Amino acid sequence: MLVTGEEAPEYRRALAEQMAVGRAILTGLGYAGTHLALIEARDARDLAALDFALRSAPAQGVKTAAGFAVQAGKRDTLELAIDHLAAQAPQARDEITLPAAGAPFGSLVVDTAKCTLCLSCVGACPESALADNPDLPQLRFIEKNCVQCGLCAGTCPEQAITLQPRLWLADGGRARKTARVLAQAEPYRCIRCSKPFGTLQAVEAMIGRLGAHPAFQGAAAERLRMCGDCRVIDIHTNPAEVRITDL
Repeated sequence: MLVTGEEAPEYRRALAEQMAVGRAILTGLGYAGTHLALIEARDARDLAALDFALRSAPAQGVKTAAGFAVQAGKRDTLELAIDHLAAQAPQARDEITLPAAGAPFGSLVVDTAKCTLCLSCVGACPESALADNPDLPQLRFIEKNCVQCGLCAGTCPEQAITLQPRLWLADGGRARKTARVLAQAEPYRCIRCSKPFGTLQAVEAMIGRLGAHPAFQGAAAERLRMCGDCRVIDIHTNPAEVRITDL
């Protein structure tokens, strides 16, 4: 790409980051040569260097031109381009490590010893890359949707999430498009009705943090181990419970 030196520093930095990601992908797939570079041409003094750069040998390309149409979404077009490059790659790879700066793809590493499955990260994710499981205490992840924005890691109260910039091409690229489980836990069962609610780790963490608080002593402490329904029932059926009419 040709630059003149008049571009804003932020623009040049973004270009450099995007080109670094592109070079990592193309090199990782085995395409030889320099496919992406910034060429500086400020004025007539740089014409010789510009001419030399333009005469450099072309980088290795694909054998068959792409036949897909440009999509309405830029990321959808990028996905089609990557599938096309990977299908004709000189070197098959399951995983390509990407630079952390500006990486548009990647995975997440969850420290399961810290994660309480509070699912704060699910609510923070703007691309639906993270999701829960309505039937089980699980954190699920679709890598194709992840843009490595870092909102999940910044939101996690346990600091259990780490970004992993990469392009995952296992199983012909289908693996990154399929939801997989990053963390799961045994459900905690209500001590009154045995209905599962929350997770064992989350409830134990809650009890540990609130155990010394004067409002959560005695019967109130036991209600922390109950589901929402049983807490209400226990409050209204406990004869020792202080009611507003008693005040």
